[in-house]
Amino acid sequence: MSHSHYSKALDNRLATIEGSIAAIRRMMAEGRDCEDILLQLSAAESSIKKVSKIVIKDHLSHCVAESVENGDSEAIESFSNILDKFI
Repeated sequence: MSHSHYSKALDNRLATIEGSIAAIRRMMAEGRDCEDILLQLSAAESSIKKVSKIVIKDHLSHCVAESVENGDSEAIESFSNILDKFI
């Protein structure tokens, strides 16, 4: 299944997360204050959760909906299993 509906904006969010993780690694290597590192980790985690929500909603509205429309009776169960593993 094609994922062409994933946008440049989503890719930009992922690139920002990559930059944040690299910055956290530098902070740790430099021996920066734990509170500063924890704050950055919290921000990165929040960003990852936002991307996850976007992908989940997109998967439901495109992939799962298309599968159900095409008669795939297992699509809902499969999506439910993915959610169980994700949350």
